[in-house]
Amino acid sequence: MSKLDKARLIDSECLSGEFYFQSLIEQAYENMLLSDGDIERLQYECLNLLAVKSEQYNAGDSSSVRVEVAQSLMASILFTLGLTLKAYQNPGDAAEALRNGSVQALYERGRKRIDTLLSAAKVIHKRLTDRLVETPNVFYRSTLVNAVNGFFKLYNADFAAQEIHITADYPLYNPVPKLAGIEFISAYLKAAYNENQFLACFARGDIHHLLCGYAENYAGLLMNIYEPVLISALGCVIANADSRHLDLTKGVLIHLNDMFFCMTDGEILAALQSAADELNRLFSFSPELAAYIKQSLPLIAKNVRLTLKLGSLGRVFITPVYP
Repeated sequence: MSKLDKARLIDSECLSGEFYFQSLIEQAYENMLLSDGDIERLQYECLNLLAVKSEQYNAGDSSSVRVEVAQSLMASILFTLGLTLKAYQNPGDAAEALRNGSVQALYERGRKRIDTLLSAAKVIHKRLTDRLVETPNVFYRSTLVNAVNGFFKLYNADFAAQEIHITADYPLYNPVPKLAGIEFISAYLKAAYNENQFLACFARGDIHHLLCGYAENYAGLLMNIYEPVLISALGCVIANADSRHLDLTKGVLIHLNDMFFCMTDGEILAALQSAADELNRLFSFSPELAAYIKQSLPLIAKNVRLTLKLGSLGRVFITPVYP
C-alpha cells in the first residue's frame, strides 16, 4: 500500500480536535495502520512517561499520586502528544510517526509546540488589549482582559496542558473549534482580535447608539458586539448609506427589505460578499480580518433569509437609537 493510500484510510473528519491522540489511535488501529503490538508499546511508553511526570509533580518524591491527579497528568500527556501529531500533513503520516517513533520524543516535540503557542498567544493578547474597543458591555473587557490574564497565570503546560481554566464568557460570532488548553485560547484570541480590529474601524459613540437599538440594556447582556456592527455596515454599503457611521435608518431598512425580498439565497450571499469587499477597500482590512468577515457571511445570509420570511428584517439590520 502506498503512502498516499495509507493517508486516505483515515478520515480527518473522524478525528477529534480536543482528543486528537486518542481518536487518531482508534482510527489508525481500525484501519490496520497500527497493530496490537504497536498499541501495547504505546500504552507502556505512556505509562512510563506518566510515572516520570508523577515524580516531577511530587517534586522528586516517587510516592503515588491521587487517582484524580494521575488522570489529569495522563490527559496532559495525551494532549501534548496530540499537538505533535496534528503538525503532520495528513493523519496517515501521524499514524506512521506513532508506529516508528517513541512517545518520549513525540511528547518533547509537543511540549516545545506548547511554548511556541503560548508565546504567540501572549503577543496577540497584548495587541488585543492595547487597542481594545471601549464598550459598556461588562462581558467584553472582563473576558478578553481579565479572564485571559487569569488563564496565563493558571496554565501549567507540564502537568495540565489540556486545561483551559476560564469559561470565556464573551461569545464570538464565528464558531471556535472544539479544542483544549492553549490551542483553544489561541483560536479564541485570534478570533477576538479580528472582531476587535473590525470594531475599531468605527467611532465608539456610533457603536453605542447602534447597540442601544439592539437593546438599551446591552451593557449587561451576554451578546456578541461584532455581529450587529458588521451587519449594519454591510447593509449601509448595499443601500448606499453612510457605512462609516453605521447610519442605518428606517428608510434604508425598507429599501433593504425590498432588495433582499427579490433575491435568491445565492444572490443574498453574493450581495453581502460584494459589500464586504467594499468595506475592505474602505478600511483596508488585514488579510486575516477579511477572511474572518468572509467566514461570517453565510450565517448572516441565513439570518437575512429567515427574518425575511418572518417579516422582521429589523431584527438583523439594527437601526441606531439615541436614548
